[in-house]
Amino acid sequence: LNKIQDSKDNDWDEMIDVNLTAPYKLIKAVAKKMIREKYGRIVNIGSIFGKISKEKRSIYSATKFGIHGLTVGSSNDLAKHNILVNTLSPGFILTELTENNLSAKEINQLENVIPLKKLGSTKDISKIVIFLMSDLNLYITGQNIIADGGYTNV
Repeated sequence: LNKIQDSKDNDWDEMIDVNLTAPYKLIKAVAKKMIREKYGRIVNIGSIFGKISKEKRSIYSATKFGIHGLTVGSSNDLAKHNILVNTLSPGFILTELTENNLSAKEINQLENVIPLKKLGSTKDISKIVIFLMSDLNLYITGQNIIADGGYTNV
């Protein structure tokens, strides 16, 4: 991650390809079958950095703001076919990557500013995806569900 003034065009291109172009192509491909079936559920993975940002997150944040734009537009196109499209935006999740990139002290500092006083787990996120993809979800579409233990509220 670089500050915007230090970023390379390739940084932009790679981030756009992974975080916007790939989901766009996936939605486009699955939507045709879902339209034929008159049913579908799509969950795009955003980030809290699609609502807030911080230093060295300009390009990443741009793509995560963009993924929710893709969600909203797609939800409008697909709703009449009983296809619900939402964004799930996790906050700080305790993963192997998190543990490799942050020290125990840094993780503890993060936990102290999250109202729930802990990082989320992959199970926390997967349960939300399961709900959004299930028949329990009959009326939520075009929304950005933020799962961050209250972090973006403080």
